[in-house]
Amino acid sequence: MTKADLTEAVFGTFDGLTSALGVIAGLVVAGTHDGRRILAAALGLAVAATIGMGAGEYLSDTGRSKRLAAVMALASLTGSLAPALPFLTGYGTPQLTATALIVIAGGLLIGHYRGYRLTFAVFAVVCALTVALSALVS
Repeated sequence: MTKADLTEAVFGTFDGLTSALGVIAGLVVAGTHDGRRILAAALGLAVAATIGMGAGEYLSDTGRSKRLAAVMALASLTGSLAPALPFLTGYGTPQLTATALIVIAGGLLIGHYRGYRLTFAVFAVVCALTVALSALVS
């Protein structure tokens, strides 16, 4: 994995995790306590994020690297799906806890590659803003 690949992987995963967290938080606050509906919404987000982030990377890269676009797309897909996976088994405290742990673990993994202190601080602030704003608009 090249440094450019790693940069795209971090960016895509960060975006996917925080976006999925926002969708899940918004649905829970809005009263959607159905794991299948939360999973369906997260899958829709994952598809859109994968295509959008991959295409955006391709268009923003002056070298038009398909490899970097693919890395971005795959990282966005992974980041978007991971927080939603617990809802395969339903809805409840175990699923919400697992989602929170997945997001935290993702933040720590990203921090491993980008420096823990600043990266995790930014990640925590972005997650808090995502949840708060999703709750506000729900």
